[in-house]
Amino acid sequence: MFGLGPSLDSDSTSPVADQLGMFTTWYNSPNDFGFLTGWSKDLIPQVYAGGRAIHLVVWLGGAGQVATVQTRYGPACGRDYPLSSSFLSDTRRLAQIFGGAAGGPPLYVTLFTELQTYPCKANTWAANQEVTNYYLKLKDQYVAAMGIFHSLAPNARISLGWGGWQARWDDPAKGGGKSLIGHFDDVLRQSDFQSFQAMDSKNNVDDIRNMTQILGKYGPVMVAHYKPDDGSAGTWANDLRAVFTDDYIRQVTGAGLFAFSLMDSKHLTASTESLQLVRNAAARYGTRTG
Repeated sequence: MFGLGPSLDSDSTSPVADQLGMFTTWYNSPNDFGFLTGWSKDLIPQVYAGGRAIHLVVWLGGAGQVATVQTRYGPACGRDYPLSSSFLSDTRRLAQIFGGAAGGPPLYVTLFTELQTYPCKANTWAANQEVTNYYLKLKDQYVAAMGIFHSLAPNARISLGWGGWQARWDDPAKGGGKSLIGHFDDVLRQSDFQSFQAMDSKNNVDDIRNMTQILGKYGPVMVAHYKPDDGSAGTWANDLRAVFTDDYIRQVTGAGLFAFSLMDSKHLTASTESLQLVRNAAARYGTRTG
């Protein structure tokens, strides 16, 4: 299933909108409730009525402050908003805004995308005790938020959002690289699906394959947002020419990949070749149903 971001109010105008099974949108901070509340009355019901899934990406890497927060595990250093009771209150609002009928198209939620960047030191479980405590509390928050969505949004399916770079190295002693993922084994097994982003500026082909293989043992996998971070048209074209081939798709779907969401329409509107590349892939490999 193919999706597209970054916002419900622009996804429907994309030149590939008719081939998409889901529309992706983002929550970055409580400031977003200003427009999200309005969407609950019209845009969100319209997307579901059209038979499409909604994919909500929750990115909190810029929300709140970097601070030392007291937790039941001890002091934790990192972004304070994801660990707060305010975040869980806001999760209730998100679930009420985006929730749909139990038998209708799904609401896919990628919680805490790029979660490795939220602590004061990134990508490693035991960088120091305050980082370990941060991850422990973040897991608690994830489980609590998942419960809220399941309770208030009957169609919700929840995942933890990884940065796709995590599989490039391994440091078992400190829980870095691939070994960090194992420290989340318990919550990954509770999740409805798995997700990660792919946004390297040079090449994402190996990251997509490797992260799908690692996360696929826990459940179905989604590329939650794909786009070269520096906006490189060359990387975008090279990545997707490699990914959208029969052999590669066979490998990653066999490992558990079920959905792929483009971050935005920038490259689709840049050239007819880019647009046709995605159109052909969606026609050959995609499904219109959520």
